[in-house]
Amino acid sequence: MIGLKKLYSGDFNDMTQQKQPDASVVITLSKRGEKVAYRFRVKDLYGPNEEVLEHEVIPIGPPHWVIDRMEEAKHHGPEG
Repeated sequence: MIGLKKLYSGDFNDMTQQKQPDASVVITLSKRGEKVAYRFRVKDLYGPNEEVLEHEVIPIGPPHWVIDRMEEAKHHGPEG
């Protein structure tokens, strides 16, 4: 899992942790300049029975349609 590898290597700038009722932890890692973040849920973090239960790569930034609208607005200028 890429997220877990980044956690162990320290290859991130921001990290959040959310403890879950089942004793697992949801961790989200991001790094400035990258266009994705990594979120994973792990049980027994750093322990002998460590297990990644879920993993996802999350795109960062506005969706493409918002970027398109912003570009369009630059070319048309303010409406008045």
